[in-house]
Amino acid sequence: SCVRGLEAQFLNVAGMAFTRKTELLFTRTELMQGSDVSVNAFGFSQKVGETGVLGVSVIAIDFDEIDVTTVFQPDGTGSTYHPQYTNIAVSYAKEFSNSIYGGLTVKVISESIADLTASGVAFDAGVQYVTGKTEQIKFGITMKNVGPTMKYNGDGMSFRGQPSTGVIMTVEQRSQDFELPSLVKIGASYDLNFGLDHKLIVAANFTSNSFTRDQYHGGLQYAYKDLLI
Repeated sequence: SCVRGLEAQFLNVAGMAFTRKTELLFTRTELMQGSDVSVNAFGFSQKVGETGVLGVSVIAIDFDEIDVTTVFQPDGTGSTYHPQYTNIAVSYAKEFSNSIYGGLTVKVISESIADLTASGVAFDAGVQYVTGKTEQIKFGITMKNVGPTMKYNGDGMSFRGQPSTGVIMTVEQRSQDFELPSLVKIGASYDLNFGLDHKLIVAANFTSNSFTRDQYHGGLQYAYKDLLI
């Protein structure tokens, strides 16, 4: 409900409408030290016109090289493969009034290993509502990962077999379509201002997941001027 700027593209794209001019972000996160798995993210947002903001982001997960193993060579064949996961998003957010903000994101998703690939498209949409004498009350709702099913394709779905005819041939299996983990988030927050220098934000959030249990979250954020959060 209270996320603002380019960071909002992932949580609630409506908050990206609060971008004043230009924002640029880059992060690199090492997951599970020693596993050589890292997450690289780049984002850019630019105010266009009086009330619109356009944003672009790229998230890529680097899994490094993984040894190829088989049933007959469990210690490795000497070859390696490099899994890749990429998420490219283009967003547009707009200020509809002094209280209502909305946004939409289109994402292109790609997953691949040595002999299998899957790609798809998903949509995110969000709305934020701000009210109160000092705009201290905020509500937000967002819907994420809505789109068509995905499916794996590639040589990894085939194998060489010998049916009852005794002739060795290549047999291709069909991958089952799978849905993206769509979800809906509803949140609210309230700003407690203590003078001009101190602010405490109380926030609560509800998440309705498609394939897992619903979740409830609560949080506090303290800010001192614009120096410490």
